[in-house]
Amino acid sequence: MKKIVKLTFCLFVLIGCTNDNNLLEDIAVRGGFIQFKEVPNLSLNILEIDTNGISEELIDPNNNANSYSLTLYHNGNEVSNFKTLNSFPSNLEISVTEIVNALGITLADITLGTKFTLVATIVTPTGTYSGLTPNYDANNVNQGGDSTVRLKAAGLRDAIEFDIEFFLPPAKKVRGTSFEEVAIGPNNVGFRRTGGLNETADLTNGVDPPYVDYTATGSSTDNEIGFNTEFFAVPNISSSGLGFRTERIGVYSLFEDYNEYPDGNKGYHIEDPDGGIRITFDTVEIPADKNQSGVSFDIFLNDTSWESRDGIYAYANVVDRSGNAQKIDIVKIYDNDVEAVAGSWRTYVINGSGTGFLKDIKSYQLVIEAQSGATPESFDIDNILVYVTED
Repeated sequence: MKKIVKLTFCLFVLIGCTNDNNLLEDIAVRGGFIQFKEVPNLSLNILEIDTNGISEELIDPNNNANSYSLTLYHNGNEVSNFKTLNSFPSNLEISVTEIVNALGITLADITLGTKFTLVATIVTPTGTYSGLTPNYDANNVNQGGDSTVRLKAAGLRDAIEFDIEFFLPPAKKVRGTSFEEVAIGPNNVGFRRTGGLNETADLTNGVDPPYVDYTATGSSTDNEIGFNTEFFAVPNISSSGLGFRTERIGVYSLFEDYNEYPDGNKGYHIEDPDGGIRITFDTVEIPADKNQSGVSFDIFLNDTSWESRDGIYAYANVVDRSGNAQKIDIVKIYDNDVEAVAGSWRTYVINGSGTGFLKDIKSYQLVIEAQSGATPESFDIDNILVYVTED
C-alpha cells in the first residue's frame, strides 16, 4: 500500500519529484528542475546598479540536468542563452551591467519599475524542459512551456522562471527645517518691506514676527537650519511689479487652505509679493561615509488663477566630492503648470536619475524662488530635508 501512495504522488508532481525508488524510474520520467539552494535575493538596490547583481547557488534536486540555460526578457526583447551552466551545484552570477549590455540598453534606462525576467531551459537525458508555464490556446495547443505553477510556489525556490527587480532604500535625515523653531505672531500681521519701489534687496527681521530670516542654533540633526530672504523685482509681472509694501511673508502657522502641514504646525508663507521672494537655506554638509544623498521640500500653491509670470523656481547649489560646484534645478513651473498642481501639498526632490538621490555630493544649498503679482496667489513651504540613505 505504501508503494501505491508514493506512486500517486510522483505522477501528480512529475517534474521535480525526488523519490529514489528505482521502481518509479521504470514508470515515470523525471523532468528538469533547478532550485536556488537558499531563498534568493532578487530585489536590488537601484542606487548601486553599477556594481550590484545576484550571486546565488543552484542545485539539481533530480540529479539529472545536463545543461541549464537562461533566456532574458525585457520590454519585448529576448536574449537566448544569456547564461548557461552545465553542472550542479553551481553558482549563478549575474550583474546588472551584464544584463543591460546583453539587451543593448544602459544603466540610465533602469527605473524603479524595471523588471528583468529570466526563464530556464533544462536539458536532461530524457528531454528538454522549458521554464515557461503551460499556456493552452482555444485549440488546446500549448503555447507555453512545461513548468506548472505548482513548481513555482515560493517554498520550492525554483530557478526556472524568476524576475530581477529594483528597490529604493529609505531616506535618512541629515539636516532640515520645518520652521518649528521660528517664533510666530498673529496670523493677520504682515511683513513690511522698506526701501524704494522695484528695489531688489535683502529682507531683515523686524522687532516682532513675522520673521523672514533665521539663524540656526546648533548643527545636530535635530537643529533646524537657517535661512535668509530677499525680494527681487520681476519685470512685467501682473499689477505694478514694483514690490509689496506690507504682506504676509515669513513664518506663520496658517490653516486657511489646508488642514495640516506635512511636518509640524508652521511653515513659510508668501502671498502677493508683487515681484519675487528668494529664500536661501543654509549649506548642509553630507557625512563623508555617505555617497548617496538628496534634498527635497514640500509646497502648497493655493487654488486660484495663476498668471503667466507667476510660479516657483527651486534649485540646489551643490559641491561634489572633487570640489566641483554646480546649480541643479529641482522644479520650475509657471502659469498653467502651477494651476495643474495647485490645491494640495506637493513634494519636490532633486532628480538623481529619477531616484531622488545624487552620488558623491559633499554639500547642498537649497534656494526657492516664488513670484507673483498682487492678485491673491500664495505659497506655503514646509519640510525642507537634506537626506542620505539609511545605514
